[in-house]
This record gives sequence, C-alpha cells and structure tokens, in this order.
Amino acid sequence: MSTYITREMIASASREGGGDESKDLVRRLFGSAIRNWRRRKMIATLEAMDDRLLRDIGLQRGDIRHTVYAFEDRELRMIPFASPADRLDDMTAQANWRSRAFL
Repeated sequence: MSTYITREMIASASREGGGDESKDLVRRLFGSAIRNWRRRKMIATLEAMDDRLLRDIGLQRGDIRHTVYAFEDRELRMIPFASPADRLDDMTAQANWRSRAFL
C-alpha cells in the first residue's frame, strides 16, 4: 500500500491554518526589501573598490551589477572586512607613512 499526497490535500491543509496568507505576503515583501537593500549595499561596496582590487577578486567594474544580482541570499549576507571609508583611511595612512619614509 502506498501513501501519496494530492494537491487537494495540501490546499485543504493550508486553508485550515487560516490567516497565514497575509503573514506569508508580509514575510515575502519584507524578505524582498531586505534582499534589494543587501544588493544595493554590496554593489556600493564593490564600486568603491579600485580596479586593481576588483581584478584581484576576478571582477571587472562593468560586471558588478550582473554578478551581484546573480548572488543567492547566502552570498548577499556576506560582510566586507572593512567599510570603504575604513579602507580609504588605511590607504591614506599608508601613503602618508610611505611619503615620510622617503624624506
């Protein structure tokens, strides 16, 4: 004897839960907004990098948007090691140190 689940069984089970449709809609809309925010943040972070650094990670500036929109949720949750402002401060400090070393 085999057991199988039909579409009607699934539909009736979801109707019995009641009220979950509005929660599901809100959850999907909120998830979509978060994904789009993460994409914009990732694009801004990658666009703030210089071409040499992008080349090191295998990207060209023109491919940033296409690459980020191909990311899955797991990849969009990646956190950069430092913000673009922190990296700029570090690069400025290194440049100042190097210029003082040659004086």
